[in-house]
Amino acid sequence: MKKIAIIGAGLGGLTAGALLAKKGHKVTILEQHNIVGGCATTFKRKGGFTCEVGLHEMDGVYTNPSIVKIFEKLDVYKHVKFLKANEFFEVVTKNGTFTMPDGLDEAQNALVARFPKEKDAIKRYFKRITSIGETLKMFQNPSWYHFLLFPFSLIPIFWYKSKTVSDVINKLFKDEELKLILNANVQYYNDSPDTLSFLLHAVAQHSYYEGGGYFIKGGSGTLSNYLAELIRQHGGEVITKAMVTSCSQNSIEYEHKKKSYHFEVDEVISNLSPEQTYGLYGLDYVEKKPLGNSLLTIYLGFSQNLKEVYGERSYSNFIFDEMASVEDFNRMIKQDILEKAFIFVDYSQLDSGLTKDEHKSFGAVTIMDEIKDWEGLTKEEYEAKKEKLIEHTLQKLENYYPNISNLVEYAEVGTAKTVKRYIKTPNGTAYGFKPTPKVFFSIPEVKSKKVANLHFVGQWVISGGFSASIASGGLCAKRF
Repeated sequence: MKKIAIIGAGLGGLTAGALLAKKGHKVTILEQHNIVGGCATTFKRKGGFTCEVGLHEMDGVYTNPSIVKIFEKLDVYKHVKFLKANEFFEVVTKNGTFTMPDGLDEAQNALVARFPKEKDAIKRYFKRITSIGETLKMFQNPSWYHFLLFPFSLIPIFWYKSKTVSDVINKLFKDEELKLILNANVQYYNDSPDTLSFLLHAVAQHSYYEGGGYFIKGGSGTLSNYLAELIRQHGGEVITKAMVTSCSQNSIEYEHKKKSYHFEVDEVISNLSPEQTYGLYGLDYVEKKPLGNSLLTIYLGFSQNLKEVYGERSYSNFIFDEMASVEDFNRMIKQDILEKAFIFVDYSQLDSGLTKDEHKSFGAVTIMDEIKDWEGLTKEEYEAKKEKLIEHTLQKLENYYPNISNLVEYAEVGTAKTVKRYIKTPNGTAYGFKPTPKVFFSIPEVKSKKVANLHFVGQWVISGGFSASIASGGLCAKRF
């Protein structure tokens, strides 16, 4: 049995901690916030609203071998309920509305019906993302015959290792709106198709098409709290409001409730960025990888259930009505936050469990954000800009949900500055490193190259997002 300290209770740290605690190791998680989960959490507001911080849809819940294996080991399926959305997403462009269904065949057929001239290219696109998705899945759970095919089975990976999404789709397609629709949800991965790794795009999109997107009933904090409780049940500790101040080869110093503590450890796992982690060791380290973007969220509590008012609608709605191409999208992301396109997630379309009163509902508007959009403002200017953003966004939503402004009982904005304040990521990034082709193709750095007993988990290892963070925890736990 080893004494293992985990710095940060994000999903990566919680997953690794739960797996290691079940193995019999003595696990102590130190979390600076007063709740666990990082972005995988919720908070309460008056009116009976539970506000979801991070999760809109999680992929691979029942189809990603790594996720399934981890969840089965930890009995997650027995204690956490996953709700499947009815479709992948809906997007409104200058040219109209398109609903992207779940299912590889269903999505392909819907796109061909909308863009018949691109039929052959659409088939090639789905063949490519399926080839990449299945290849990487195969090597998560390899059988003896897979090794007989090596290295031929990795050809799809090496062929696209240096390609961006734009590199691939610009050669495949002529229709600009089609390119935009295929990348409607790019903000959940990166800032632009021009810099996003096609490998990540293929793996993630294929996973959603194949298995669908899921929301956790009651909010993502349900999963985080379950993992924390599992650690406690197996003799571990989860200490919140614990700020780690320094680390050495075999000890950690931290502050908790205005007192300083020191304890000896055999191994350390960090959910922080490498730069932040090495700073705790007093080691010089300059991160050369670019940081990913953040997300702004407008939390909205409605006095009525939107599904009862507007009927069955799409769950995840991309309002791109001033755009018809990726070029339009790239111009949009350079604008001020008040002028950016947004996503509206209508949690009333699922039995989300986010309101005490079933006749009320919760929704969230998400916008790609950068901390620079909020710097240099006084407190009054900061609050005024957030209020203006709420007003501007609701006016836009009125075009699709008439009178929705009058249904708003509660509204609050969380910016990139808010993310940085609560989870302490550099620049308030929600996704770790920017998944460019070079960054995403690199081998996940779970084991530190600078400190013998230091390991990494979370959004800094594979990529951002729930599935990748959980998988990183699994990779780390295998080393013990």
